[in-house]
Amino acid sequence: MFLTFNHGTVSLGKEPLPGILLNLSVDGCVTYDQAEEDGLSGKTKTPLGWDDADVSITMELLSDSDTDTCYNKLRTLNRVFKGYDRQSNPQVFTVVNAHLAARDVDQIVFEQLVSREDDKTDTIIVALKFKEHKPPIQGVEQRAVGSAPGTTAGEPGLVIPTENSR
Repeated sequence: MFLTFNHGTVSLGKEPLPGILLNLSVDGCVTYDQAEEDGLSGKTKTPLGWDDADVSITMELLSDSDTDTCYNKLRTLNRVFKGYDRQSNPQVFTVVNAHLAARDVDQIVFEQLVSREDDKTDTIIVALKFKEHKPPIQGVEQRAVGSAPGTTAGEPGLVIPTENSR
């Protein structure tokens, strides 16, 4: 399944998700082993590697008509969020996007859907949160060939086009 950004639209596969893309962010951080040493105050930190990246997409859901409301669009997004694979596990998407490729993110899982509205507009703002997915075999392959994390190609799935890829 592909997730793509194209002219403000986010698509999952060939189906556009309802709403207008506002922004995309990718967060990553280092993982530490923390230990207390006898006779010393505080903890010693030893860097171990990198945590899986967090990918966030913010979209605005508009009410276009009486039948095409922001609530119907939210229902559609919620069905995508609760989608699952053949083993009833959350869906893993392969990402095709220049921004995410630059951050070595190949695959992600739709981890969280946050929605909010106010009493001033007939819109809902949604935050789609994804977590980088690294299959166990990918780590074994990378160690075997000595490659950098995230350089193993995955199956097509989630495509997020950027300004340069349009």
